[in-house]
Amino acid sequence: MRILAIIFFQCILNVFSEDLHSSLYFVNASLQEVVFASTTGTLVPCPAAAVPPATLRWYLATGEESYNVPGIRHVHPNGTLQIFHFPPSSYSKVIHDNTYYCTAENPSGKIRSQDVHIKAVLREPYTVRVADQTAMRGSVAVFKCIIPSSVEKYVTVVSWERDTVPLVSGPRFLITSTGALYILDVQKEDELFNYRCMTRHRYTSETRQSNSARLFVPDPTNSAPAILDGFEKREVMASHRVELPCKASGHPAPKYRWLKDNRPLEPDTRFRQSVTGLLIERAQPSDSGNYVCEVWNSYGNAEVIGRLLVKEPLRLVVSPRKVKGSVGSQVSLSCSVTGSDEFDLSWYRNGEKINSGGGVHMNGINKENLVMDGMAKSDGGVYQCFARKNKMSAQDFVQVILEDGTPKILSAFSEKVVSPNEFVSLMCHVKGTPQPVVTWTLDDDLVMKDSRHRMGHSITAEGNVISYLNISQTQVRDSGVYRCTCNNSAGTVSYQARINVLLILDR
Repeated sequence: MRILAIIFFQCILNVFSEDLHSSLYFVNASLQEVVFASTTGTLVPCPAAAVPPATLRWYLATGEESYNVPGIRHVHPNGTLQIFHFPPSSYSKVIHDNTYYCTAENPSGKIRSQDVHIKAVLREPYTVRVADQTAMRGSVAVFKCIIPSSVEKYVTVVSWERDTVPLVSGPRFLITSTGALYILDVQKEDELFNYRCMTRHRYTSETRQSNSARLFVPDPTNSAPAILDGFEKREVMASHRVELPCKASGHPAPKYRWLKDNRPLEPDTRFRQSVTGLLIERAQPSDSGNYVCEVWNSYGNAEVIGRLLVKEPLRLVVSPRKVKGSVGSQVSLSCSVTGSDEFDLSWYRNGEKINSGGGVHMNGINKENLVMDGMAKSDGGVYQCFARKNKMSAQDFVQVILEDGTPKILSAFSEKVVSPNEFVSLMCHVKGTPQPVVTWTLDDDLVMKDSRHRMGHSITAEGNVISYLNISQTQVRDSGVYRCTCNNSAGTVSYQARINVLLILDR
């Protein structure tokens, strides 16, 4: 067990902490919605975490901390938010249908999770029903399970029965992805049975059985197409499969043609016309648009018009991935968002929203570039970028570490006595961030470059500055206090020592 724990801990570091000095990470960055039944309640672990453990807190989207309400809402010491089960009379929109977020804070900084919409579904009475259908012999019959709009998004069709015998998809029976029952090549004997649908509530697990419906099968007669199954709007996430229903009655059997944005569909192996309509495999954002299913025979025509929206999850990357600067320096961060061209973007430092002003600048079409001048020590911490669109959101973060970049002299020249015409080289070795600028003075007067005075500098592999002053053919007037002054935006430091040039008298 000890070995497994060590391996697990290392995996956490490898997966969630690109910077080992940053111990904050997300254990479930994709959590954006929690729907639960009021009869069961729910437990929502904080998506944010840290190693070593951090202080975890929950907040409402307004920024108000999520306080404990006995028997209704409780935040456990491990950061899990619990919403207790409750009767309909205790429903509170603030608690039971609201947007929350969680924060994790330790000495590395503070991160906030993406917005998590938490919604309780109340248990309410409802019925499902099926209407009688008529289909000519040899044609197709379509039964639909009619679910009340108040629970439609939570209730799905799980099966169909024919006289209490479950139906499975086969040569003549087909249950579509939308829950409709297709009976192909309708026969006269199909009139002899009753048809029912069975549904299940996704959150309460309640099941419902519809009424019994009949199928009437007249002999074929010439008729114009009439739509049996269609769609008005479909939404699907990218890379998923989607079905666009289009089925019509009519005799002779109608023909079908699909158009997208008023143009015939381009050939694509991902598109396939089936008995139920148009199947699109591995949907792409470019598949979004207005679709028309044209249906016709020699007695008339009909059409299904619907819109398909293929959504991509928002993805976001903050760069650079590692930021190490100094007090007084400038820090620039960039936020790159994919998945949509329309979104709201916000910047946060240690969980608090950043606004422009006071040395903070945001530029770009969506304020995706954050530039901060004159960084103070307190400006270090975790910087997050959030992109939001409707109920979708994405975030990324980077830790900004600010060091004291005040110049420090590592080594320097010492006091000395030299003879006239002797060569003298003075050196100051200094570090600081940003790299310091070194100036030289003699008795508080700036040393000017001339034929006898040469100044220059070099940069070491560590980024330190070695500045030097070379004096050739020294003269008595070169005697005095020499000072090297090292300056950057973080501060100033200086060093001085006396150089004496001997006065030699002629005998």
